[in-house]
Amino acid sequence: MRTDAEVAGLSPWRDGIVPLIHCHLCNALFDLPAPCPVCGHVYDLRPQTIRDGATTFEVQPAFNGALHWSAHVLLHQMKLEVGRPLGLDSQFVGGPSQRLVVVILFWSLFESLMDRFYQAALADLPGTLPEELLSRFSSIGSRLDRLHRARWGVTFWQDFAELGYAEAADYLRIVQDRRNRFIHGDPRAIDDELVEATMANLLSVQLGWIALFNRRCTGMNKKVKLWED
Repeated sequence: MRTDAEVAGLSPWRDGIVPLIHCHLCNALFDLPAPCPVCGHVYDLRPQTIRDGATTFEVQPAFNGALHWSAHVLLHQMKLEVGRPLGLDSQFVGGPSQRLVVVILFWSLFESLMDRFYQAALADLPGTLPEELLSRFSSIGSRLDRLHRARWGVTFWQDFAELGYAEAADYLRIVQDRRNRFIHGDPRAIDDELVEATMANLLSVQLGWIALFNRRCTGMNKKVKLWED
């Protein structure tokens, strides 16, 4: 499996000390000091001088990181699970991967991100329509297919592929099927090969999601932030 350094590099939400942020004008996700990729806004990153009587302070600009705390927890737990030593329990021979929790955690992360995506993407619809649509299409499968197609004329899978993430879309279809089979009584559905595929696709799925958010959830009157409860 991957080293700690490799796993840490599979998250695009924080590059060194600079986290991804929301543009306060259009709500796009991007990292400083680059201009916003959607509206082109450029942040002034110069320190501000504050005077308190005879004392002068320089205050560096500060920004909220984009991602919700729970998503960081899921990514951290995946890192811990990947690095956990394997046991010698013979019941796993020919059975599920000893690291099957990696796939469960990944799908929980993906569902959480998609939940925030649809909240943000539907926010400008009138009245209680956003809540009604999310209630009607409450499962992840119906949202990725019927809800997405009703809103934009393409499924999530097509949207993802059009943004250049066709392989990640194919992987997501596989892991959705395997995870469902596991939950419904087929423990061998999550094998070592699927765990490896999960780690191999972890970065591209997140990058594709960011691109999709910037495509569908920006330039709106109601700006849903990922870090908000």
